[in-house]
Amino acid sequence: MNLRMRLAVALIASALLIAAPFARAQGGQSAVDDRTIVNNINAKLFEDSALKTQDIRVSCQNGVVTLHGSVATELQKAAVDRIASTEPGVQKVVDSLAITSTESAAVAKAPGTPSKPASLTVPAGTVVTVRLIDSIDSSRNQPGQEFDATVDMPVASGDRVVIPKDSAAKVRLIQAKNSGKMTGSAELQLELASITVNGTPYEVQSGYYEQHGSSRGKRTAIATGGGAVLGGLIGGIAGGGKGAAIGAGAGAATGAGVQAVTKGSSVKVPSETKIDFTLKQSLTISAGA
Repeated sequence: MNLRMRLAVALIASALLIAAPFARAQGGQSAVDDRTIVNNINAKLFEDSALKTQDIRVSCQNGVVTLHGSVATELQKAAVDRIASTEPGVQKVVDSLAITSTESAAVAKAPGTPSKPASLTVPAGTVVTVRLIDSIDSSRNQPGQEFDATVDMPVASGDRVVIPKDSAAKVRLIQAKNSGKMTGSAELQLELASITVNGTPYEVQSGYYEQHGSSRGKRTAIATGGGAVLGGLIGGIAGGGKGAAIGAGAGAATGAGVQAVTKGSSVKVPSETKIDFTLKQSLTISAGA
């Protein structure tokens, strides 16, 4: 085989190697192998002293992770969800985990147990993850408008859930600016305005979620005002114990669907987008809420 032929064969082989991952993606396969996803999730679960003792079974098909088995508490369930949903390559998480423990109720009724506090405090710096119900568009929405959302992950103080998952929330538009014809870019800025717990609304002061776009396609949204650290998405678990099992946050804009779209001269944040807001001030919730 002459030199020219060898070079041609080498170029063809290189092209096939480069094209292979794209061919698999076009065929509907996960960018990360399903078995690798399962192994990585199981490894992270085993690293947690509380979660590794629970009956948690993980399966994955085409990037869709299914969780079977049981855990002791709602906080552990939320921790497993977070670990699975933030694993690279995961497209969706189907949570079929059961909660088996009634420990909280038993402790509350035990003789000599101190009475419940009148209120519970979520400290400043806690990250609250919400999922938008309404969509937001810088070209048609005005600063001051509020939009419906729900809390996507429970928030705890110590070992107690203070803000349950699916609690109603309001997101406020702070700034909306479209890009000019010649210069400038579209901008959109949001903050978490309030959270409703069992029918009682609580005003919130949070960091900002910002998106700076242009008229040239799509950019990933970013959040400012503080990032989510390990365990921060569940919040306020400084004392350790079972609540400290919550530990899989990976950044201020994590979660599937966190993406704003710049189209024309505007920025749009679609419904179902998940956004992390960092509390700038502590939030006190009535224990009876």
